Amino acid sequence: MPQDLIDTLSQGPLLGLMLFQVAIVWPMSRILRRAGFSPLWALFSLVPLGHVVPIGVMAHSRWPVLPARQTRKVKARRTA
Repeated sequence: MPQDLIDTLSQGPLLGLMLFQVAIVWPMSRILRRAGFSPLWALFSLVPLGHVVPIGVMAHSRWPVLPARQTRKVKARRTA
């Protein structure tokens, strides 16, 4: 039984597509984990154009790993 499955997968493009999906999901989950987000967001990339969702979340939210931004001190201006 397992040999039949391997033969079937190796003859069609399904094996290549599965390897490509793993090649996308695994690095994206590592990036999300290092940025402080849940690596499960990477599963959106299994849906066509679904990788846009985690990238949009990362782009428009504050990253939990980064420290809080400090406000800059306003310098006094010189007037002539």
